[in-house]
Amino acid sequence: MKKDELMLLHQRRDTRRALADVESDAKIAGYFYQARAIRRIGEAFEKDHQRKTLLVMSMGAGKTRTAIALIDQLMRANWVKRALFLADRVALVNQAVGAFKKHMPQAAPVNLVTDKQTEGRIYVSTYPTMMGLIDDVQNGVRRFGTGHFDLVVIDEAHRSVYRKYRAIFDYFDSLLLGLTATPRDEIDRDTYSLFELERGVPTDSFDLDEAVAGGFLVPPRAAVREMKRSGTGRFGIGN
Repeated sequence: MKKDELMLLHQRRDTRRALADVESDAKIAGYFYQARAIRRIGEAFEKDHQRKTLLVMSMGAGKTRTAIALIDQLMRANWVKRALFLADRVALVNQAVGAFKKHMPQAAPVNLVTDKQTEGRIYVSTYPTMMGLIDDVQNGVRRFGTGHFDLVVIDEAHRSVYRKYRAIFDYFDSLLLGLTATPRDEIDRDTYSLFELERGVPTDSFDLDEAVAGGFLVPPRAAVREMKRSGTGRFGIGN
Protein backbone atom coordinates (compact mmCIF):
# COMPACT_ATOMS: atom_id res chain seq x y z
CA MET A 1 0.00 0.00 0.00
CA LYS A 2 1.34 3.43 -0.95
CA LYS A 3 2.24 5.83 1.86
CA ASP A 4 -0.43 8.39 0.95
CA GLU A 5 -3.07 5.64 0.80
CA LEU A 6 -2.04 4.36 4.22
CA MET A 7 -2.21 7.85 5.74
CA LEU A 8 -5.63 8.41 4.19
CA LEU A 9 -6.86 5.08 5.54
CA HIS A 10 -5.85 5.95 9.10
CA GLN A 11 -7.34 9.43 8.79
CA ARG A 12 -10.65 8.05 7.57
CA ARG A 13 -10.83 5.49 10.36
CA ASP A 14 -10.38 8.27 12.90
CA THR A 15 -13.21 10.34 11.41
CA ARG A 16 -15.78 7.63 10.72
CA ARG A 17 -19.31 8.24 11.86
CA ALA A 18 -21.50 5.52 13.32
CA LEU A 19 -23.58 4.09 10.49
CA ALA A 20 -26.67 4.14 12.68
CA ASP A 21 -26.35 7.94 12.69
CA VAL A 22 -26.30 8.17 8.88
CA GLU A 23 -29.53 6.99 7.29
CA SER A 24 -29.48 5.40 3.85
CA ASP A 25 -31.23 7.41 1.14
CA ALA A 26 -34.73 6.00 0.67
CA LYS A 27 -34.98 7.83 -2.65
CA ILE A 28 -32.31 5.49 -4.00
CA ALA A 29 -33.43 2.26 -2.33
CA GLY A 30 -36.50 2.66 -0.15
CA TYR A 31 -38.14 -0.75 0.02
CA PHE A 32 -38.02 -2.38 3.42
CA TYR A 33 -35.86 -5.29 2.28
CA GLN A 34 -33.36 -2.92 0.65
CA ALA A 35 -33.08 -0.85 3.84
CA ARG A 36 -32.71 -4.08 5.82
CA ALA A 37 -29.92 -5.30 3.55
CA ILE A 38 -28.06 -2.01 3.88
CA ARG A 39 -28.44 -2.12 7.66
CA ARG A 40 -27.25 -5.73 7.94
CA ILE A 41 -24.27 -5.18 5.68
CA GLY A 42 -23.35 -2.08 7.67
CA GLU A 43 -23.63 -4.03 10.92
CA ALA A 44 -21.39 -6.76 9.51
CA PHE A 45 -18.75 -4.14 8.68
CA GLU A 46 -19.09 -2.06 11.84
CA LYS A 47 -20.21 -4.31 14.69
CA ASP A 48 -19.01 -7.73 13.55
CA HIS A 49 -15.77 -6.35 12.07
CA GLN A 50 -16.26 -8.45 8.95
CA ARG A 51 -14.63 -7.19 5.78
CA LYS A 52 -16.53 -9.43 3.37
CA THR A 53 -20.30 -9.54 2.85
CA LEU A 54 -22.70 -11.23 0.44
CA LEU A 55 -26.17 -10.06 -0.60
CA VAL A 56 -28.50 -12.56 -2.27
CA MET A 57 -31.39 -10.71 -3.90
CA SER A 58 -33.80 -11.80 -6.60
CA MET A 59 -33.38 -10.44 -10.10
CA GLY A 60 -35.51 -7.34 -10.55
CA ALA A 61 -35.61 -6.52 -6.84
CA GLY A 62 -32.99 -3.77 -7.09
CA LYS A 63 -29.56 -5.18 -6.20
CA THR A 64 -27.67 -2.39 -7.93
CA ARG A 65 -29.77 0.34 -6.37
CA THR A 66 -29.27 -1.25 -2.95
CA ALA A 67 -25.51 -1.26 -3.52
CA ILE A 68 -25.61 2.38 -4.64
CA ALA A 69 -27.56 3.41 -1.54
CA LEU A 70 -25.05 1.55 0.63
CA ILE A 71 -22.09 3.24 -1.06
CA ASP A 72 -23.78 6.62 -0.66
CA GLN A 73 -24.28 5.97 3.06
CA LEU A 74 -20.70 4.76 3.56
CA MET A 75 -19.34 7.82 1.78
CA ARG A 76 -21.44 10.23 3.84
CA ALA A 77 -20.31 8.43 7.00
CA ASN A 78 -16.68 8.76 5.88
CA TRP A 79 -16.15 5.02 5.70
CA VAL A 80 -15.48 5.06 1.97
CA LYS A 81 -13.76 7.62 -0.23
CA ARG A 82 -13.50 5.55 -3.42
CA ALA A 83 -15.46 2.47 -4.48
CA LEU A 84 -15.06 -0.03 -7.31
CA PHE A 85 -18.07 -1.76 -8.89
CA LEU A 86 -17.18 -4.83 -10.98
CA ALA A 87 -19.42 -6.55 -13.54
CA ASP A 88 -18.71 -9.38 -15.94
CA ARG A 89 -20.19 -7.81 -19.09
CA VAL A 90 -19.85 -4.42 -20.74
CA ALA A 91 -23.63 -4.07 -20.93
CA LEU A 92 -23.85 -4.43 -17.15
CA VAL A 93 -21.06 -1.90 -16.70
CA ASN A 94 -22.91 0.61 -18.86
CA GLN A 95 -26.13 -0.03 -16.95
CA ALA A 96 -24.40 0.45 -13.59
CA VAL A 97 -22.67 3.66 -14.71
CA GLY A 98 -26.04 5.04 -15.77
CA ALA A 99 -27.53 4.16 -12.37
CA PHE A 100 -24.65 5.79 -10.50
CA LYS A 101 -24.91 8.93 -12.61
CA LYS A 102 -28.62 9.12 -11.87
CA HIS A 103 -28.45 8.49 -8.13
CA MET A 104 -24.93 9.67 -7.19
CA PRO A 105 -23.80 12.19 -9.81
CA GLN A 106 -21.73 14.05 -7.20
CA ALA A 107 -19.42 11.02 -6.95
CA ALA A 108 -18.28 11.46 -10.58
CA PRO A 109 -18.77 7.84 -11.75
CA VAL A 110 -16.05 6.62 -14.13
CA ASN A 111 -16.53 3.89 -16.76
CA LEU A 112 -13.08 2.29 -16.87
CA VAL A 113 -13.96 0.26 -19.95
CA THR A 114 -14.16 3.42 -22.07
CA ASP A 115 -12.25 5.95 -19.97
CA LYS A 116 -9.18 4.65 -18.19
CA GLN A 117 -7.62 7.97 -17.18
CA THR A 118 -10.43 10.00 -15.60
CA GLU A 119 -10.49 10.35 -11.81
CA GLY A 120 -13.61 10.04 -9.69
CA ARG A 121 -14.90 8.50 -6.49
CA ILE A 122 -16.78 5.60 -8.07
CA TYR A 123 -15.24 3.40 -10.74
CA VAL A 124 -17.11 0.76 -12.74
CA SER A 125 -15.26 -1.89 -14.71
CA THR A 126 -15.34 -5.36 -16.18
CA TYR A 127 -13.02 -7.93 -14.65
CA PRO A 128 -10.61 -8.14 -17.63
CA THR A 129 -10.29 -4.34 -17.75
CA MET A 130 -9.45 -4.14 -14.06
CA MET A 131 -6.97 -7.01 -14.35
CA GLY A 132 -5.13 -5.01 -16.97
CA LEU A 133 -5.23 -1.81 -14.93
CA ILE A 134 -3.85 -3.53 -11.83
CA ASP A 135 -0.75 -4.39 -13.83
CA ASP A 136 -0.52 -0.90 -15.36
CA VAL A 137 2.59 0.91 -14.13
CA GLN A 138 3.55 4.41 -15.25
CA ASN A 139 6.85 5.96 -14.16
CA GLY A 140 7.25 3.18 -11.65
CA VAL A 141 3.90 3.89 -9.98
CA ARG A 142 0.75 1.76 -10.19
CA ARG A 143 -2.41 3.56 -11.21
CA PHE A 144 -4.36 1.59 -8.63
CA GLY A 145 -2.48 0.68 -5.47
CA THR A 146 -3.75 -1.98 -3.08
CA GLY A 147 -5.40 0.67 -0.90
CA HIS A 148 -6.94 2.76 -3.69
CA PHE A 149 -10.48 1.52 -3.00
CA ASP A 150 -12.20 1.30 0.35
CA LEU A 151 -15.00 -0.89 -1.02
CA VAL A 152 -15.18 -3.33 -3.92
CA VAL A 153 -18.62 -4.49 -5.10
CA ILE A 154 -18.83 -7.70 -7.13
CA ASP A 155 -21.90 -8.00 -9.33
CA GLU A 156 -23.06 -11.50 -10.29
CA ALA A 157 -20.74 -12.87 -7.62
CA HIS A 158 -21.81 -16.49 -8.16
CA ARG A 159 -20.07 -16.68 -11.53
CA SER A 160 -17.41 -13.99 -11.39
CA VAL A 161 -15.19 -14.84 -8.46
CA TYR A 162 -13.23 -17.79 -9.74
CA ARG A 163 -10.02 -18.51 -11.60
CA LYS A 164 -7.80 -15.57 -12.45
CA TYR A 165 -10.34 -12.88 -11.52
CA ARG A 166 -10.13 -13.84 -7.88
CA ALA A 167 -6.73 -12.16 -7.92
CA ILE A 168 -8.53 -8.80 -8.02
CA PHE A 169 -10.12 -9.40 -4.62
CA ASP A 170 -6.88 -10.68 -3.17
CA TYR A 171 -5.05 -7.61 -4.48
CA PHE A 172 -7.21 -4.80 -3.10
CA ASP A 173 -7.19 -4.21 0.65
CA SER A 174 -10.82 -3.16 0.94
CA LEU A 175 -14.25 -4.02 2.24
CA LEU A 176 -15.99 -6.47 -0.09
CA LEU A 177 -19.64 -6.82 -1.10
CA GLY A 178 -20.87 -9.56 -3.41
CA LEU A 179 -24.21 -9.35 -5.22
CA THR A 180 -26.06 -12.28 -6.73
CA ALA A 181 -29.59 -13.32 -7.63
CA THR A 182 -28.77 -17.02 -7.54
CA PRO A 183 -30.75 -18.88 -4.88
CA ARG A 184 -28.51 -19.51 -1.93
CA ASP A 185 -28.92 -23.27 -2.02
CA GLU A 186 -27.62 -23.32 -5.58
CA ILE A 187 -24.57 -21.11 -5.12
CA ASP A 188 -21.31 -23.00 -5.32
CA ARG A 189 -19.58 -23.30 -1.95
CA ASP A 190 -16.53 -21.46 -3.27
CA THR A 191 -18.62 -18.29 -3.41
CA TYR A 192 -19.30 -18.49 0.30
CA SER A 193 -15.69 -19.41 0.92
CA LEU A 194 -14.54 -16.23 -0.82
CA PHE A 195 -16.70 -14.14 1.50
CA GLU A 196 -15.69 -16.21 4.53
CA LEU A 197 -19.31 -17.08 5.27
CA GLU A 198 -21.03 -20.29 6.27
CA ARG A 199 -22.33 -22.09 3.21
CA GLY A 200 -25.90 -21.08 2.47
CA VAL A 201 -25.86 -18.17 4.94
CA PRO A 202 -25.34 -14.83 3.14
CA THR A 203 -25.16 -11.53 4.99
CA ASP A 204 -28.72 -10.85 3.82
CA SER A 205 -31.15 -12.35 1.32
CA PHE A 206 -34.44 -11.61 -0.40
CA ASP A 207 -35.35 -14.40 -2.76
CA LEU A 208 -37.91 -14.73 -5.54
CA ASP A 209 -40.55 -16.40 -3.37
CA GLU A 210 -40.38 -13.55 -0.85
CA ALA A 211 -40.50 -10.95 -3.61
CA VAL A 212 -43.55 -12.54 -5.23
CA ALA A 213 -45.31 -13.08 -1.89
CA GLY A 214 -44.76 -9.41 -1.03
CA GLY A 215 -46.07 -8.20 -4.36
CA PHE A 216 -42.72 -6.76 -5.44
CA LEU A 217 -42.34 -9.16 -8.38
CA VAL A 218 -44.79 -11.17 -10.44
CA PRO A 219 -44.48 -14.95 -10.86
CA PRO A 220 -41.96 -15.88 -13.59
CA ARG A 221 -44.48 -17.10 -16.21
CA ALA A 222 -46.58 -13.97 -15.94
CA ALA A 223 -43.40 -11.93 -16.03
CA VAL A 224 -42.32 -13.51 -19.30
CA ARG A 225 -45.67 -12.72 -20.88
CA GLU A 226 -45.50 -9.15 -19.62
CA MET A 227 -41.98 -8.69 -20.97
CA LYS A 228 -43.07 -9.95 -24.38
CA ARG A 229 -46.10 -7.67 -24.33
CA SER A 230 -44.26 -4.55 -23.23
CA GLY A 231 -40.95 -5.26 -24.92
CA THR A 232 -39.08 -4.23 -21.76
CA GLY A 233 -37.08 -7.40 -21.38
CA ARG A 234 -37.28 -7.13 -17.60
CA PHE A 235 -39.73 -7.19 -14.74
CA GLY A 236 -40.01 -5.97 -11.19
CA ILE A 237 -38.38 -2.97 -9.57
CA GLY A 238 -35.17 -3.07 -11.51
CA ASN A 239 -31.55 -2.94 -10.50
